[in-house]
Amino acid sequence: MEQIARSVGAAYVVSVGDRQYRVEVQDSHLIVDGEQLDFELTSLNGNGLHLLRQGARTIELYLRTLGEGDWEVHVEGRALVAQVDVASRARKTAGAHRSAGDIRAPMPGLVIDVQVIPGQRVEEGDVLLVQESMKMQMLLRAPFGGRVESVRVEPGVQVDKGMPLVQLTAEPNGSPAPMPVSDPVR
Repeated sequence: MEQIARSVGAAYVVSVGDRQYRVEVQDSHLIVDGEQLDFELTSLNGNGLHLLRQGARTIELYLRTLGEGDWEVHVEGRALVAQVDVASRARKTAGAHRSAGDIRAPMPGLVIDVQVIPGQRVEEGDVLLVQESMKMQMLLRAPFGGRVESVRVEPGVQVDKGMPLVQLTAEPNGSPAPMPVSDPVR
């Protein structure tokens, strides 16, 4: 998010939960899915606390990068994870093929539910497991279609950020697309 405010003329794809937004930054304007929004984002302490001013409205935000385009956002008492991709990078990677990959914990937390077993076929976007962190539950989803090679956790296990949870292998017709692997449960 901080990247957005500082990168004039840049275009991004921002995913929050199941929704994707095309965001362009032009001077002090955000263009979100074609609608122009005037804004001012000010860092208060250099450690993630910001003020977002939009007209007469002021909102306090806490923003923290989780790495690889994922951002932790706290706004008006809600916590969520947003994924930010530069639109051109997203287009370039849309056709790329992944053959295998670990689904990793986006942040420290507790595994609440595991919804897959080794050998199971999954489609892109299928829920693999549910993780709870900071009183927020996240659905961890398959980033591409394929087969579950291994499940490395079980419900009730505390995990660290980046810990491998599920390993997937793509199948011949499994085609990946960029998408968040976690979204808040509402």
